[in-house]
Amino acid sequence: MLKPRLSIIAIFLFLSTSLVAQYRWDFGVNLGAANYLGEVGGQEETRRDFVFDMKWNRTQFAVGGFARYKMTPKLAVNMGLNWGRIRGNDSNSKNPARVARNLSFVNDIIELSARMEFTLFYDNDVGGRGYYNPDMRIYGFLGAGVMKHNPRATYQGPLAEYNGNKYDLQPLKTEGVDYGLWEFVLPAGLGVYFTHKKVHRFGWELGYRFTFTDYLDDVSGTYASYDEVDQGNPELAYAMSNRTTDESLAQAAEYAEEYGMDTPNAGSFAPGEKRGDPTNSDGYMFMQLSYSYVIKGKSSFYKKRYNWIKTKKRVRRKSRAKF
Repeated sequence: MLKPRLSIIAIFLFLSTSLVAQYRWDFGVNLGAANYLGEVGGQEETRRDFVFDMKWNRTQFAVGGFARYKMTPKLAVNMGLNWGRIRGNDSNSKNPARVARNLSFVNDIIELSARMEFTLFYDNDVGGRGYYNPDMRIYGFLGAGVMKHNPRATYQGPLAEYNGNKYDLQPLKTEGVDYGLWEFVLPAGLGVYFTHKKVHRFGWELGYRFTFTDYLDDVSGTYASYDEVDQGNPELAYAMSNRTTDESLAQAAEYAEEYGMDTPNAGSFAPGEKRGDPTNSDGYMFMQLSYSYVIKGKSSFYKKRYNWIKTKKRVRRKSRAKF
C-alpha cells in the first residue's frame, strides 16, 4: 500500500519542480475507450494473450488529462491521470466452461503514470504546401505507474435479499484470497498527433497496460469453500464465488456440442476446482483521442524551432518636408 503512494508523490514532485520551465510544455485531455484481457468473457477458445481474447462489445469509456514536457526534439516525458472502466461477462462468451461458470464483473480503474515518448516519424509540413502547418509526429511510449481498482458484480440468484444489488468483490474473498487494490502498471503503445498553428495539438493513441495482478476481474485461482470466504457475510460471499446455474449449464452444453468441446457439469465448479488461470496477469487497454495546448516560451529550443515565424516590423522613418 505504501509503495504506490510514494510513487504518486514522486511523480507530482517531478511535475511541480519542472514547471519552472514553461516552454516545451503542452497540457491536455483524453477521451476514448477501454477494454480488458483476463479470465471473464472472451472468445469461444481458451484464453489467448494480448488482444486476441478480448470481447469488443464489452468496450467501456476512458477519460483523463496529461502534461507533456519535450526534453529533446525526439524525446518527451508524459505525466497522465486516467479513469477507465472495464467489464466482462461469461454469458457473453461461447466457451462452454466460461458460460457455465457464469461470472461477471465491472471495475473502475484510476491510473497515474509517467512515461517516455520516442519519436518514430516526424513531418513539419504535412501536405508539402510550404505552410509548415500542421506538423505531424508518430511516437511510441513506455512508462510506469500505479493504479487503484475495485471489481464489483451484481448478484442474480435465489437469495432474494441480495438479488439485483451490486457488491464489491474483494472484501468477500470469493477465492479465499485477500488481494490488494493498489497495483503497479506498465503502459506501452503507439500514438500520433498533429499540431495546428503551433499551439493546438490533436492526437490519437492506443496503449496496453501490463499489470502485476490477476484480480482485475476477481478471478485467478480455485473455488473457495464456505469456510474460506469472508465470514462477515459467508452466505453472500459463497454465492458470489460460485454463480453457476442450471440455465448457464444448459447453454454451455449447447456450445460444447456446436464447437466439439467437453460439456461442463456442476461438479466442475465445486470448492478446490479451477476457477481461473493464475499463470497470467490481467491487462487492459485504452484507445483515446486527445487535445492539448502548447505553452510556447523563449528558450533556445523554442528559438531554434520557431524563430523563422517572426518577421521584422517595418520602421517608418520621418522625412523632412521639402518646400
